[in-house]
Amino acid sequence: MKGFFKFGNPVILMSIKEKKIEFLVDTGFNGYIMLPQNLIENLGFELIGYSDYLTASGEERITNVYKAEIEFFDGLIEVLVLSTDAYFSLAGMDLFHQCKIIIERHKGMMEILKS
Repeated sequence: MKGFFKFGNPVILMSIKEKKIEFLVDTGFNGYIMLPQNLIENLGFELIGYSDYLTASGEERITNVYKAEIEFFDGLIEVLVLSTDAYFSLAGMDLFHQCKIIIERHKGMMEILKS
């Protein structure tokens, strides 16, 4: 899976319900994915609970947790989705548990491989 850089940050494109979404690859995020609440509502995900987490700035937040299927490499996988009031989407390290991530910003190269 090839990625790219947007405003200096590593980004990948993934599909959810046939909708292409840009995800910032966040090595500090331990979850699967985080999506804006309004996008989650538009996609009609199933609410399964709540979770607390720490933001990058150290703030504690409580958020909704949803279950969803996403296209990942050659198939569909079921993941947990955290909601956010932010306008961007994150892909976290749980998603890449069995992957190798190559980021070479100075070359403009971003790639994720199955390991």
